[in-house]
Amino acid sequence: MTQTHWSGWFRLVQREERTMKLEWTFTAESYLDQLSPEERAKVLHAVGRLPMAWDRLGETRLQRLEGDQNDLYSLRVGADLRVLVRRQEDVVTVIDVVRYSQLDGLRRLAAVKQAAG
Repeated sequence: MTQTHWSGWFRLVQREERTMKLEWTFTAESYLDQLSPEERAKVLHAVGRLPMAWDRLGETRLQRLEGDQNDLYSLRVGADLRVLVRRQEDVVTVIDVVRYSQLDGLRRLAAVKQAAG
């Protein structure tokens, strides 16, 4: 599946009425293109529901990331994928799609920096 296919699907989803606008960064789109078709479908499904279900997701699937930016969240998609999103008023921006192991490594790096500084 190429970027054009999922981009076309995404445009169809965007036409539905939303309470929030959904945007994708180039980084997130690039990583999405590298996923298997099954993983890509899971991410698109989860992100497509995000503007309508933000307040209902709670802390089980959507967690605020600690740090300097308090508007950055991690959306759990399956066991290994996390979608990093930023919410600013009525705009949700998909920042990146990462494997959980990558995110865990970033957390450890931040903890080391904090302990050293």
